Amino acid sequence: MIPVCRVEELPPGESVRIDTTPPIAVFHADAELYAIDDTCSHQDASLSEGWLEGCLVECPLHEATFDLRTGHPTCL
Repeated sequence: MIPVCRVEELPPGESVRIDTTPPIAVFHADAELYAIDDTCSHQDASLSEGWLEGCLVECPLHEATFDLRTGHPTCL
């Protein structure tokens, strides 16, 4: 287990990147915390810098979306 931050320090709708190998993105969405691979499978973009809507995060480079519950892309 890698300590990231206190829950109070990650407001709803926000994310934080953990510099591990591979990097991990932690999101506070829909009253839950989710951790997924931070790297977009298409263009190596940081998903923690993407746009969050519900349990979906959109890649900041090319609009692919990933489901935070599974880490899988929903469309490319």
